[in-house]
Amino acid sequence: MKPTTLIIAIAIVTASIGTPSLAGDRPHEQDQPKTTKTRSASGYDHGMQVVANNAAPNTPGYGWRYFTDPVARRAVVISPQGDYYYSRGKGLQWIAAEQSES
Repeated sequence: MKPTTLIIAIAIVTASIGTPSLAGDRPHEQDQPKTTKTRSASGYDHGMQVVANNAAPNTPGYGWRYFTDPVARRAVVISPQGDYYYSRGKGLQWIAAEQSES
């Protein structure tokens, strides 16, 4: 699969996941309730929920893992190679890659 095709497929999946949360009118920032931290002392983030990915082998999206926190309006996507992408509703941003063993 060409890298361009994979990037387009990821963008389509991301857009379809994020579109419902962006639809409709939102109140101004000062009117929004403050979110509380949901991360425990162990580092586990209880606000994140797994998004099902039923992509079959050899199809776009296969091996990708998706997580979202609808209350905090954020998402994490992990590639099969271990790259982490983070979004606060304005597109994915690359955060980190899997550490290679030296």
